[in-house]
Amino acid sequence: MKKALSILFLTAFLSMQSFAATPVNALVIDSGSDFTHTLLLPHANANVDELNGMSGSDDDNNGYTDDVYGWNFAENSNVLVHLEYTPSNYDDILEFMKCMCKFQGGGKDALSSTEFDFLKTHYNDKEFMKKVNFYGEWSHGTHVAGIIGMNNDAVKLNAIAHIPVGTPPESQMIEQLDWMILNSRRNSRVAGTKVTMDQLESYFRQMGQDNAQKVKKEADYVASLNPRIINCSFGSSNSALFNTFKKYMVEKWGFVNPSKEDVQKVVNLFVTNALLPRDKVLLGTQKKALIFIAAGNSGENNDNFVISPNNVPIENKIVVAATNDNKELADFSCYGENTVDLAVPGVDIYSTYPNNKEGYMSGTSMASPMAARFGSMTLAVCPSLTPLELKKILMETVDKKSWLSGKVKSGGVINVKRAMKAAQLVANGESIDEAISTANSEISDMVIRSKFKKPVFHTALEMEMYFSTLF
Repeated sequence: MKKALSILFLTAFLSMQSFAATPVNALVIDSGSDFTHTLLLPHANANVDELNGMSGSDDDNNGYTDDVYGWNFAENSNVLVHLEYTPSNYDDILEFMKCMCKFQGGGKDALSSTEFDFLKTHYNDKEFMKKVNFYGEWSHGTHVAGIIGMNNDAVKLNAIAHIPVGTPPESQMIEQLDWMILNSRRNSRVAGTKVTMDQLESYFRQMGQDNAQKVKKEADYVASLNPRIINCSFGSSNSALFNTFKKYMVEKWGFVNPSKEDVQKVVNLFVTNALLPRDKVLLGTQKKALIFIAAGNSGENNDNFVISPNNVPIENKIVVAATNDNKELADFSCYGENTVDLAVPGVDIYSTYPNNKEGYMSGTSMASPMAARFGSMTLAVCPSLTPLELKKILMETVDKKSWLSGKVKSGGVINVKRAMKAAQLVANGESIDEAISTANSEISDMVIRSKFKKPVFHTALEMEMYFSTLF
């Protein structure tokens, strides 16, 4: 019995190919991507042995049965997106996200009175908002993949599900940590005493070793896909970790009125010792790829913190902030002159949703795949570029923006036409520096989109709403 994707799907897949001569392998590490979507199928990088093989059989003998487009490491399954989770009120959720993204782009003034009433009414419905957040996670990897493939014949896509839909992995780890501390206290009969920084660091190191070991198989699988572009629209929010650790420190670990500095020290120790070792194993072995990482949505200066996976100690990464229509840094976007590389639009981005739907999302999670899309288009022009050469071209051909000076390392937003011009010149024999110089002189700055203006918030509720559905 052939796999469920069938010969009909394969025929459609092959007939819709219009790739450039050298399409670029790109990988979405996220919550899983729905490659049955008619807009993603043309970009899908199918494992032909599995696609044409027997259902339930590991036809390519790689240890992963029926991994046609990738693997779900969060559930150890070949099901990248559970389409049976498709909500009955899907259209209402999509309409809500459309209105919310318009609101995030321009505030209340960007909406009609009917749209704003719809938005506020549904925002105040707690059960509806639970569904919005759940289905936002469920659809996240599909939306990200659609952005990379948007009007982009130069890319082939795979996906792995790294982020489980539901409880964030960091929350699970902190609960595990609390259990470790409680169990240690029972065994040593020191219940009630304050946990020291040294003890916490020791626990974090143990967790880091466990996390690194667990992700090894995933890292090997990623390498087997031979990606040249990897997108990572996930990560730990410093502010969220700060609030969580402060609560545990006070309520469970014996700290009395810990200072802001002490809480931040614990957060930094956790990220450094428990999370980054995992990130280094997962991403540090992908030497052939340029890895795009979302800067984060807490509006903080990342230079002041240790962030996962942003601070993974590798050179072939590029951290991306979000702009509002190329005119301003989005209020929600994290930044950092030393830790964030460049910016692209990340507000009100239209892309694919699971089960053949389309809709909007906002966040640095959308900016990162937009940059990855531009990166794949540039690399397709000159496939011989190394990850660091591609990064150099993207960074040094940006449109410089005064409002990004001191906010991102490059001081600008990607100019894809200029980057592609530089890549073409390199392919024609020019040095990287010569190509960048020529492209900068010959290709003008991009025309700025004018859809949005900077949001103005009239109430605390409006500000709260603005940050409520960012990805």
